[in-house]
Amino acid sequence: MSDKITYDPAAIREVGETVCPDLANYYDDIASKASEAGRARASAFGNHALGETWDKLFKIFYDVVYETGQNTRAMGRTLIEISEDQEILEGELSNDFGRLESEIDAHGYTATPSEHYREAPPKPPAPQDLGKNPYASELGGPHAAF
Repeated sequence: MSDKITYDPAAIREVGETVCPDLANYYDDIASKASEAGRARASAFGNHALGETWDKLFKIFYDVVYETGQNTRAMGRTLIEISEDQEILEGELSNDFGRLESEIDAHGYTATPSEHYREAPPKPPAPQDLGKNPYASELGGPHAAF
């Protein structure tokens, strides 16, 4: 297995459009039922000493469930935006590579000058010189092999 991370913008979009809203709705349902349970506290505990402890625990539980639903819904929107951005980026990269490939194929490029090395040789070296490095003098050694 490769160490490279792979992703599919369509799968990311699907999670954002279907999975996250479904989960958020599930948590909203739990929050609604928890709210009903909160209103029934008096009949369950009366004026018992556990009532105050139950109120504190209920409040923590309700906040967690409510915020989980809200955050999951927001994550869905975020994943949709990520997938859209990724699709745009992939399209731009494909266009850029295609343009560069066309320029290279048409020899529509020029050598890039360097501050440190002379311009690259205009033609490939002769077969007998393939093992010689044209930049050996700049690199500080004899004709080193590539």
